Amino acid sequence: MLSAGFSKVSISPPLGAPLAGFAARQGVCEGIHDELFARALVLENNGKTIVFIGLDVLAVSSEFVNRVRAKIEQRTGIPNNSIMIASTHTHAGPVTVKTFFNPEGTLDPDYMNSLAQAIEDSVSEAWEKRFPARAGVGSGFVSGIGVNRRTPDKKPIDEEIGIIKIEDANGKLRAVFINYACHPTVLGSDNLLATGDFPNFAVEKIEQAIGADSFAMFVNGTQGNISVGHSSELSAIGVITPGRTFENAAELGYKLANATLEALSDISTKDSCELSAAIFLVNFPLKDLPEIEKSAQTFRKAKEDLARLSQTEAVPEVLMKAKSQLLYASITNFYAQETASLDGHLPVELQAFRIGETVFLAVPAEVFVEIGLELKRRAAHKTFIAGIANGYIGYFPTQTAYADGGYEVVSSKIAPQSESVFYREAIKLEEQLFSSPAEVVSVG
Repeated sequence: MLSAGFSKVSISPPLGAPLAGFAARQGVCEGIHDELFARALVLENNGKTIVFIGLDVLAVSSEFVNRVRAKIEQRTGIPNNSIMIASTHTHAGPVTVKTFFNPEGTLDPDYMNSLAQAIEDSVSEAWEKRFPARAGVGSGFVSGIGVNRRTPDKKPIDEEIGIIKIEDANGKLRAVFINYACHPTVLGSDNLLATGDFPNFAVEKIEQAIGADSFAMFVNGTQGNISVGHSSELSAIGVITPGRTFENAAELGYKLANATLEALSDISTKDSCELSAAIFLVNFPLKDLPEIEKSAQTFRKAKEDLARLSQTEAVPEVLMKAKSQLLYASITNFYAQETASLDGHLPVELQAFRIGETVFLAVPAEVFVEIGLELKRRAAHKTFIAGIANGYIGYFPTQTAYADGGYEVVSSKIAPQSESVFYREAIKLEEQLFSSPAEVVSVG
């Protein structure tokens, strides 16, 4: 009764294209270290379909997502609310979204059209190549990859790996989906080679272990304050700390792959399972932002201050502080302009898939890990969060994090009380999934 299909299409950028992820990066793409892909996994059962798409890019906008969903539905008949488009959040992929790190940048329309086509083609091929399948959802655990970059003890973290295991009707392993929370930022702003960072090494090793005609894909989790150990603020202003090498990226990727492969034997599969999808449109309160004129004035002053200090023999600490102030002023100015026409609330899509008794919740943000862990505790069913999925609104900190400030808080456009709104709406969305076996679209 269950069928599955998978496919991947290259989305590597052309040489000379700008790379996304670090405002301080100097230079453009000089080569492809490892191929970037649009990966698609299709599951269909009893006429209900869900599609996971993983992109080796930093993020894409909700407008782009909706455009691609419409094309996929037109081509395959798969309902657009059943299509999840998640970005791995590699910081060494093409520029595919305009946001606070590139406020004056523009997107290459030719590349964006080719990206949309690649996604559409990957889903269409996965749909056409469906085979009788068995599926199971389970967990693995891995340590030594992600750390909490905002706390002295580097905790809490989420060591759980969400895993979907796909076999053919004869029980042969064919595909593996993994969900794990960590910034793919082993490589820093000095890297000018396109790469999927540690997740690509994990995916490659899993596919090698499965064998020919196999498939694996990575979807990020609540990685907002989880990284491989590098400071987000120092990275943003261009400070390169030791260890940002491809060798280290491979080591961490292989660690994730090995933990996943070890867990597979404990995940049982079935030839039929309930599938459904639901979407809520949630209005999150915007945080207080200055008026455009004031934010622009602060931004201009920060630029002037840095320019003045750069011409003197300022001590490194003073210069770094000025760079951080300019970064923060730039982000705030961008958000003030972006949200000026809104009525104090930001409409955000939350999407959820049901596979059997498990929920995969898509959030278009860099969600703090504490929020993901709390939702796992509150949810009535096993729940995994796909972060940076179906769009991008910036960071989603916990309510308590706002008092501490810092890069992630400045890079959020939603108010502290958004955390409680999120729990309420996520639980309602979960209840919607299990209230009816049919695919539904709801607005809350």
